[in-house]
Amino acid sequence: MIRKKIIAVLALTSILGALEIYPQNIFLDRYELIPPLGKIKSIATSIDKVFAVSDNYLLIFDKKSLELLRTTYFKKEISLVGYDPFADELWISGVYSIIRYNFHLGTVREYGFPGVINGIGFDQQRVYISSQKKYAMDRINGNLEVVPQFPENVIWYKNFEKKQLNEYIFLTPYFYQDSLMQTNNPFHRYEITALYDEGQELYVGTDQYGILRYNKITMFRERIIYGPLVTRGVKLKKIATDYFFISSAGISLLKSEDIKNWYYFRLSGDPSDFLYINGDYIVSFGNQIASIRGAMTTPIAYFKNKIITINFDGMNIYVGTNNGMFKILRDTNEPLDFGPNRYPVYVIYPMDDQILVGGEHATYQYDRQQNRWFQIMPWGTRDICKLKSSLYFLTHENQLIKYPLFADSSAKEGDTVPSILPYFNIYDVDTDGEVLYCATGSGINYFEPLSANYNPIYNLPRIKYNHVAVVDEYIIAVSDENIYRLARKYRD
Repeated sequence: MIRKKIIAVLALTSILGALEIYPQNIFLDRYELIPPLGKIKSIATSIDKVFAVSDNYLLIFDKKSLELLRTTYFKKEISLVGYDPFADELWISGVYSIIRYNFHLGTVREYGFPGVINGIGFDQQRVYISSQKKYAMDRINGNLEVVPQFPENVIWYKNFEKKQLNEYIFLTPYFYQDSLMQTNNPFHRYEITALYDEGQELYVGTDQYGILRYNKITMFRERIIYGPLVTRGVKLKKIATDYFFISSAGISLLKSEDIKNWYYFRLSGDPSDFLYINGDYIVSFGNQIASIRGAMTTPIAYFKNKIITINFDGMNIYVGTNNGMFKILRDTNEPLDFGPNRYPVYVIYPMDDQILVGGEHATYQYDRQQNRWFQIMPWGTRDICKLKSSLYFLTHENQLIKYPLFADSSAKEGDTVPSILPYFNIYDVDTDGEVLYCATGSGINYFEPLSANYNPIYNLPRIKYNHVAVVDEYIIAVSDENIYRLARKYRD
């Protein structure tokens, strides 16, 4: 009795606001978080939803369509998720804590817990926690007490154990492999890391392969690829209207006409850049370029120096290295010297009548008709974006420079020379054809050419972003930790 009183006195009551989650307010924060294709630790379901813990993200899917409805990022480790059908809430295990999450209101409470949680159960009266001891928690006041036994009618959610796989022979060999269209390493195994049996349907969570749902009667299988391969350390590349996320894990694709679905191709090396030509990936690794189709890798060319960027204009592959620029004629493997100097080349921008090249100390133009190089700016450039009748160069000093292509009806006197725009700490740019979006050290801003004003986007967190992209009606912003998605209608 005394022991129970001590536990009741020492029971850690809810800590409101101490647990950091993103978005912080589902009614005010308009943005969504894009989760990586991580490790699924736990799965639960309600009548109309599927819940999953992937790394430190809580994912909520529509049960019928399997569409990802909401992503919540917990800035701490989480593992087991259980659905409380009596209160229509989620309970999630953390490190020495248990989290109560009302996904309708977006409210979170965190209760301290003196041990490792192996299972979470529910009945109409209380929440039960299986650990080194048996615990019961009062839903109203959060009081925790040790109980001798659990009631028989408890609905349980427990941590995954590999021995559970023996109950489902149709899952053998108990791991998954990518198809040849998805990987350059087709024999890699992706393990099963979570199971949830709902009766007729079985939900299977994996490590970096997504979530699968089996109908145990018909054996019909559905797969959810809910995000890119990774979200940290990625670079963005636009080809036509599609966006590719390049990382050490491979290439993830987001199509402008299919914004909710992700596609990927895994690589066995760490790419610096790539092209997609006639169904083949042309990928640069270190100081070499290779053509990759499925598991087949064909070397194209080797260089003495590290490759920084590559591009293609329909005839030639252009290669920027940390010691000058080269070109490879189509259907050949011989790199030729091509460039104004031997300094690093960071961006190559082919156009119909010219090629623009951003170097270390200057920006250059190659005139195709005259077959000559010209220096157009005494500033090095690492990104180039075209908007209406002007080009915008992003310098190594994180400054934007406007460079008119030609005069038009809106051009003003003096608009025929490069002009430095009054802003700095810009790390990436993209455009929707009307304004220029800038990933900066304090959020995403957009630049209006007519008014020459920068406007902050307050519906995205005011943090440092490394990349920005406009895909269909959405703004994609990449930070060090997360990828954010905001509908353009919420820009202002």
